[in-house]
Amino acid sequence: MITANPFDLFGPLPTGRTAIEASAGTGKTYTLAALATRYVAERGVPIDQILVVTFTRAAAAELRDRIRDRIAGAATALSGDTDLDDDLHRSIAERTEGGRAVAARRLEQAVVDFDTATITTIHGFAQQVRIALGTAGVGDLDADLDDDTRVLVGQVCTDLLAAAAVRAETDADATLADADKAVVDLLPSLQRLTKTVMFVLGNPGIATVPAPDPDDDPDAAANAARLVRDAVATVHRRRREVGHLAFDDLITELRDALQAGDAAVELLRERFAVALIDEFQDTDPVQWDIFSRVFGHTDHSALVLVGDPKQAIYAFRGADIHTYLAAAHAEGTTRATLGVNQRSDGAALKAVQRLLAGVTFGDDRIEFLPVEPADRHAGQRITDAAGTRLPALALRTAVGSHVAPAKNETEVRNESAEAAIAVDLAEHIVGLLAGARIPDGAGGDRPVRPGDIAVLVGQHRESTTMQGTLRDRGVPTVVARGGNVLDSAAATQWTWLLSALTRPADPARARTAATSWFVGWSADQVAAADDAELAGVQTTLAHWADVLESHGALEFCRILWAESGVVARVLARADGDRELTDLDHVAELVMTCTDRARPTATGVLSSLNRLREIARSGADTGTGTDDDLTARRIESDADSVQILTVYAAKGLEYPVVCVPTLWKFTYVSPRETVFLDPATGVRTIDVAPGHRWPNGRDQKARKELAKAEAVGVNLRLLYVALTRARHQTVLWWTPGQHARFTGLARTLFARNGGGIDPNIFAAAPALPPRETTLDHLRTTFPPDDVLSIDETVAEPSATVWADPERAGSTGA
Repeated sequence: MITANPFDLFGPLPTGRTAIEASAGTGKTYTLAALATRYVAERGVPIDQILVVTFTRAAAAELRDRIRDRIAGAATALSGDTDLDDDLHRSIAERTEGGRAVAARRLEQAVVDFDTATITTIHGFAQQVRIALGTAGVGDLDADLDDDTRVLVGQVCTDLLAAAAVRAETDADATLADADKAVVDLLPSLQRLTKTVMFVLGNPGIATVPAPDPDDDPDAAANAARLVRDAVATVHRRRREVGHLAFDDLITELRDALQAGDAAVELLRERFAVALIDEFQDTDPVQWDIFSRVFGHTDHSALVLVGDPKQAIYAFRGADIHTYLAAAHAEGTTRATLGVNQRSDGAALKAVQRLLAGVTFGDDRIEFLPVEPADRHAGQRITDAAGTRLPALALRTAVGSHVAPAKNETEVRNESAEAAIAVDLAEHIVGLLAGARIPDGAGGDRPVRPGDIAVLVGQHRESTTMQGTLRDRGVPTVVARGGNVLDSAAATQWTWLLSALTRPADPARARTAATSWFVGWSADQVAAADDAELAGVQTTLAHWADVLESHGALEFCRILWAESGVVARVLARADGDRELTDLDHVAELVMTCTDRARPTATGVLSSLNRLREIARSGADTGTGTDDDLTARRIESDADSVQILTVYAAKGLEYPVVCVPTLWKFTYVSPRETVFLDPATGVRTIDVAPGHRWPNGRDQKARKELAKAEAVGVNLRLLYVALTRARHQTVLWWTPGQHARFTGLARTLFARNGGGIDPNIFAAAPALPPRETTLDHLRTTFPPDDVLSIDETVAEPSATVWADPERAGSTGA
């Protein structure tokens, strides 16, 4: 057991290096805002000498607002002469030398000077420092920031792979057929090379293996290593040649500038007296090099690292949990925890603690920490219509005969299990909407509404089954950020139209456009149309093409919407809200994806295809930005059940959360062979994972290390999913194919006498026979009023939910 003291927000202000572990719902943002306020008021630190760094623009904007509000509120309260009723304000008045009047003056000045505060992302901070350092920094100050790396990577990889193939054919002392075979065997595919290079570029500080030398080694693993090395170097070189700089280059340039000499380090130490780093579990080695070099080795500044290693789920974006652990557990770091949950009621916290007590999350130093509920919601509960308490955690198992077995009789077929769970999910949600009640925040309660419920899935593609089953039962449902809008049906309609606009006279393209939502013909109409009718469509297409070229994309979209009748046509469809949202979204991309004054349909099509490939590449490699232009939007603001990924749900909360798919092995099978190299202690990627270098035993060892990393992420995904709910979490288990390797299986079955057995947990637990699973779980977790364990329904009811509020508003 690794212990850390509870953090006293109103105790002595942190000095030196402090790591605060903020478990889910424990008020991380509140703590950061309060600390910034205290440093200003008690220590007299000017607001422009406080650095606050987080990892997304949205989080930075929220922190900025919260810190300003906290400072302004404290300034107002302390400048008056009334009794102080806020713990923070009282603490400031007591701890500030000179009392509340001095504190008030400092805070009032901070409000006036607040525009000088540096509250930003790590990339924003690096850009500001880069400008401040000027010629003392590293790199071209006139370089343009360009995060569109994927297209360049594709071009570089294509060029290098083609050149390597030519060399292999030229050097081969064989027939052409034999040479072709040698090329295929010894070179990676373009897709594999591109994905690997994107991953390396998006993970600063990662090491690659195998070593590419010697250069004359024809082995396939050495070839892959050389190509990755050369591609990364070529991308950097080409960007420099055209005066472009990627966002990750900002970080590495700043690190290089700080390593080059003491001048840059001293400048930053003089500039900032306090650094507050938010979401520190998402940092990487290069970022930590920056923070530790500037703030980690001086008594004259305070470095406060706030994060939760149990929520480190963004390894695919470059976040390195090992960097967090090295920093938080280093000699000289003071460790503390936040122990009061501000989100969930007492029963919800108790139920999660029963499930997760003793669990570690990918490293023995990442333990589950029990937390207490805040007083205001400690006794709150979700109830049925009669006031009977409902379980705060419902574990539902799909193990019955209604789920088809796999070849291994202990396991079930994933497709069958997912369908059964989707039905049970809909059944449970309809039951909640029919009679469950939750606290209303004013001392009473109210009925559960669709908007109170979130369904968290592991991957976007799982949303379709869940949404369809819920909608069949009359439950309004929306998918939040459900993939790439350019892969939607609406994008296909736009492609048909724009393709026809490139050549309106082409009969085949005109017929395809006629079946689109923009014209609305049926297949029978197209088949029966004579030349005159088809000519009418062609005339319309030529007119729209002329509008696009003559008046631009904005006017083109306005005319298209007005003349085509597409809105009414789409809204009349079964999924009209979703499809119209996507159609409007693609229209926005059409209007913004080209900067030409007189765009052409060909140019717009090309731009959309380029955006599509960029987004697909980002989805594959996990390097998409947090404000991806092509991420699908919620189709309605109506009161609806939200379906979203666990990744997207991090930081959010809902009254009721349903988690139907974390039993899948999919999330444990690593996308890349990435692991912590035990010999170097560095996060490493095997760029030739399909090859047995130097032998099969070492290849297997690397894969096992990568799987262990993936299991840790899977366990942390489970933690994030189980800590989003205020009142109830519903969790599904089924022994799907290879499900025993998942974090959920370890949590449920790696036990001895009810508690977690570390030895079983470290491996993969054996699953009980299907027919005894329910009894096994009930013995392990005896049900009570906070935890229930039941089997999924085999025969769902035919009840279709009817919204009582809508019925009441229509007089029904």
